[in-house]
Amino acid sequence: MEVVKKKNGSNMENIKIPDPYWGSDLANIILDLEKLRTKRLGGDVPSHIFFQLKDIFHILETLGSARIEGNNTTLSEYVEKIIEDGIKDESNDEIRNLENAIDFIEENTDENTSINRAFISEIHKIITNNLTPPPVGEGSRNAGELRTHDVKIKKSGHTPPTHFLLKEQFEGFIKFINFAHKEQYQLLMVAVAHHRFEFIHPFDNGNGRMGRLLNYAFLIKLGFQVKTGRIINPSSVFYTDRDKYYDMLSKADSLKDDDILSWCEYFLLGLKNEIEKIDSLLNQEYVKKHLLLPTLQIAREAQQINNLEFKILDYLINKDDMSMKSEELSALGITDSKKKSIVMGKLKEKNIIVPVTKGGRIYTIKFVNNYLLRGIMKVLRENGFVSDFLNNN
Repeated sequence: MEVVKKKNGSNMENIKIPDPYWGSDLANIILDLEKLRTKRLGGDVPSHIFFQLKDIFHILETLGSARIEGNNTTLSEYVEKIIEDGIKDESNDEIRNLENAIDFIEENTDENTSINRAFISEIHKIITNNLTPPPVGEGSRNAGELRTHDVKIKKSGHTPPTHFLLKEQFEGFIKFINFAHKEQYQLLMVAVAHHRFEFIHPFDNGNGRMGRLLNYAFLIKLGFQVKTGRIINPSSVFYTDRDKYYDMLSKADSLKDDDILSWCEYFLLGLKNEIEKIDSLLNQEYVKKHLLLPTLQIAREAQQINNLEFKILDYLINKDDMSMKSEELSALGITDSKKKSIVMGKLKEKNIIVPVTKGGRIYTIKFVNNYLLRGIMKVLRENGFVSDFLNNN
């Protein structure tokens, strides 16, 4: 068992990682995750396609995290807001803040990052930016600062520590997450840290969002290829069954070893399942057959794209590199240079194709636009990548 203890601290200020039983389901989950930790990005999906999918999964991540907290925006509604790009209400600001927080984490986290109080405070400022403070909204009266009053947690019988003790306990938490844990305890640290952050509830609002975002930072710090390769949607571990998430958190509030280990098993199994599910998105044949070509069919049937546009995009997707030059329109029967320019110009104007590199002459398909985003979300849902929770009112 690992115990990170504050000097002169009491048992309440210690954060310990219980030892899982050898041969237990939890121990096997940890071993499987360790294999995934060292597995580098592989597969034949071109990077310009893969990272668009990664952006879409960030949309799902941020919406899921917001909905766990009670935001009522459905995926369908949010997709329409993205398409319209003109509706700015508070619920949309909350989701946009979460997107900005993920960007901040990716830009400022690597395996050498110290996830200290300043780092955590900055994330809290980002997620509460321009939001109305509680009890009405999802903002904060003191963004980035530890709470100065006592709070209660919804759907929990646990009462977080009084604000008079908060500073000391939060310092213990910071020490715990930056401690040089032995490798066999590092994934357990992430699970324990998520529970302990919610147990302490350091801010006046946004603690749930903060805890889930910190999971993402921890995974980057531990060397999982989430920033530059593997797509991970940490909140999906929780919003697939939101009630179970709260029940498992509440059970761990006893701080008994068996209850903490039960929480760790729930948390890490969800993470393992998520990573394994996403692996299929590294396979070009799968992405082409199950995601991109069905998306084109949906767009054509909805008359979002015409038959010629469908034919061009179908040709592009079926190429090994999933890209094309305007000259290749000759293969589709368009030989006149002026007509080629007009056809490609319309596709660029509609934002359906974009250069693979800035200012380049080689183009690839783009999903996030008025014509294809609805379709790609639909096929992701049909293939099990989108929880029903995101569209339930």
